Amino acid sequence: MPSLGGMSRTTTTRGARALSSARDVFRRLHPSDGLLGSIVDRQEVPLPRGTWAIFGVAFVGFATPVIGFVELAERIRSGAKLPFDQPVMMWLQRRHSPRNTRIARAVTELGGVTAVPLFALATSAYLVSVRGSRRPAALLTVSLVGSTIINSVLKALYRRDRPTFFTHIVQEKSFSFPSGHAMASAALAACTCVLAWPTRWRVAVIAGSAVYVPTIGGTRMYLGVHFPSDILAGWCVSLAWVGEVATIMWLMDRLDHAPTPMIRRRETV
Repeated sequence: MPSLGGMSRTTTTRGARALSSARDVFRRLHPSDGLLGSIVDRQEVPLPRGTWAIFGVAFVGFATPVIGFVELAERIRSGAKLPFDQPVMMWLQRRHSPRNTRIARAVTELGGVTAVPLFALATSAYLVSVRGSRRPAALLTVSLVGSTIINSVLKALYRRDRPTFFTHIVQEKSFSFPSGHAMASAALAACTCVLAWPTRWRVAVIAGSAVYVPTIGGTRMYLGVHFPSDILAGWCVSLAWVGEVATIMWLMDRLDHAPTPMIRRRETV
């Protein structure tokens, strides 16, 4: 009766032979001049420098807003009232005036279904003409279309009614959570910041976004159609979504420009 050690050695030997045979067959079918060939030859294709640091930042940037959204969503699902929703809404109501209402009506459209796509289209056209790359347009398109789809799904899932603290100044027929205007404006601003980051306009774009996004959110609350928690949830979702889209596109760009790895060919005897 063979010993366990002998059986182990026999199994290991057979496994090694099977792996070697599979590699030989693969090489005959697919010469080792591509990525798959390099994997078969046990050659690692190095990731671009700084990739793991970017992944770390992306993970934190993704996890933080996701955790924030989950916390808000669980409170909404359970029917619990968030302590800051009513005080903020009532504070804004005390600022109602004909002049402020006219301004809020006009400004809120800058985060709507017309202004955001137009701005994204203009930005894409400009960047394509200047950089000669379609990646900026792809980032904006995927981010904005994706945020719209995600918003529709979440509204249908949570089915939160609009606030009733005071009469709505504008009429909205969809559900409240999360805010579509907040998601669209945050997605647009996040994309613009990503695209402007390697340029000298970085500080100006970030500063403009820091004004634009809260302003759109504020108008939605002023007009009575969203709770503050709707706005916060929309920001969280868009930041997480755009962050991941930008990370994937950054990695694709780095891999496209990475030096082709040297592939070790098996010498014939």
